[in-house]
Amino acid sequence: MVVTSGKKGQRKGSRQLASIPGVSAKVYRRRRTVVSILALLIVVVLAITGFALFSLLSPSNGSAGDLATIPSADSTAETAVPAAKPDTPASAVCNEAGIKVSGLVDKTSFAADENPKLTLRVTNTGEAPCDINVGTSQMEFKITSGNDSIFNSKDCQADPTDLVKNLKPGASETANFTWKRNRSAQGCASVAAMPGGGGATYVFVATLGKWASDKVIFQLQ
Repeated sequence: MVVTSGKKGQRKGSRQLASIPGVSAKVYRRRRTVVSILALLIVVVLAITGFALFSLLSPSNGSAGDLATIPSADSTAETAVPAAKPDTPASAVCNEAGIKVSGLVDKTSFAADENPKLTLRVTNTGEAPCDINVGTSQMEFKITSGNDSIFNSKDCQADPTDLVKNLKPGASETANFTWKRNRSAQGCASVAAMPGGGGATYVFVATLGKWASDKVIFQLQ
């Protein structure tokens, strides 16, 4: 009875062991494949992260200041070249109608020991700023008495120069000349005669290029 019971127990135990499921080779290979893929992904992520950190920490070919000076692809001409200021003067040449030249004398009558102070004034009477040559090469201070040419500043002018200035509307430029009550001749030839006094009348005309002033009358005592 005991022996028979033992054999039956052994057969029963064998059936219990066989019922425990084992890991098949196919499932094992599948798990290894998944683990390998996960490991590969981890390596790729670590490689990308390390490259990004290296790019941030490593120095570039140029300094930050150099990069700041390089214009972007969408830069326009206005950003590359400073725009003109609103008060930038115009460069148009003044026309004849917009320029007024005046002649002035500081007195209408001069004592025997006084020298007349002559003034040439040019004014822009136009509506726009313009450039005009106000150099000595363009100036002429001329004094006459009747048909007699008494004095001309161009007769003895030395080293005439050009001077271009921009005149805004209403703006003026002046030049002064003190006449020493002497005569002049073309080529700066010597003239012994002196202008007369005693109430003699003289006419002064100022000229700048193509523009001339009205006649200004004064007397010498």
